[in-house]
Amino acid sequence: MKYFQILFAIATAFTIPLQGFSQTFEFDNPIAEQRADPWVHKTDAGTYYLIATVPEYDRIVIRKANSINGLKNAEEKVVWRKHEKGVMGHHIWAPELHRIDGKWYIHFAAGEAENIWNIRMWVLSNPADDPMEGEWKEEGQIKTRRESFSLDATTFEHKGKRYLIWAQN
Repeated sequence: MKYFQILFAIATAFTIPLQGFSQTFEFDNPIAEQRADPWVHKTDAGTYYLIATVPEYDRIVIRKANSINGLKNAEEKVVWRKHEKGVMGHHIWAPELHRIDGKWYIHFAAGEAENIWNIRMWVLSNPADDPMEGEWKEEGQIKTRRESFSLDATTFEHKGKRYLIWAQN
């Protein structure tokens, strides 16, 4: 126990307060009622976009506002709807909105209309400057080495290299 006390004392002795470097950020919860798996994207211009799972699991909607609190009352726009048959026909879950190399992408999970638990990852793209405008194109399934239940894909860049991570059974 004494070892951990000494380690804690050393670690905190070299902690530098960052007052003046941090920004106070406040918002009122909930930002959106009846929305699961929320994802907020803030552009360099300060525009906020909210995308999340809707209770019917049948479409992808986006909200846009000039502040995070503004998302609460922002109008939603349906940008994509599930297929009536086949793939992407059920359980439209966990959409994420990303701006990559000047293009918008939505990563999301979806099951088949006839086999609702056959959930896989999918991608939509849109070249418009604003993801609430333009046409969303189905880019297809994100294929993995194993063809099994997969969802919750997210992407990020680290040291100039783009990565995609997800959950898979």
